[in-house]
Amino acid sequence: MTADTYSNELAAGNQLVAQAQQMATTDFAAARALWQQAGQAFYRAHQADRGQPEAAFRLAQAWMAEAHALQKEGSPNAQVMWQNAAAQCELAFDQEPTNARVAMAAASCHHFAGDDESADAWMQIGKHLAEPGPAQS
Repeated sequence: MTADTYSNELAAGNQLVAQAQQMATTDFAAARALWQQAGQAFYRAHQADRGQPEAAFRLAQAWMAEAHALQKEGSPNAQVMWQNAAAQCELAFDQEPTNARVAMAAASCHHFAGDDESADAWMQIGKHLAEPGPAQS
């Protein structure tokens, strides 16, 4: 796959997320279908260029949306989806290990997956990364 594929799939996924967010309060089922399509686009973008942390993180966010939808339905599969999202956040963090946003997302996913120890560890990492350094004070 090419850089064009990466860019096109990432843009398509972002567009689908925007559409899903607009309709989430009026038609949750339709929004969920759009989030799933966005996840597929982010997956293809991630496959096109595994070195791009943004596609890896956007895929994690799509899985977080699906996990939330499953949780809202009371599905026992929600916990597994939260675990998958946490693992994907960790992959994105491996590609960009100074990103506090990704670390905090991993903490949230681990929390909802029921892994409080991992959630606490990722929260500490996120907080540490978010602290202003000497040059930022």
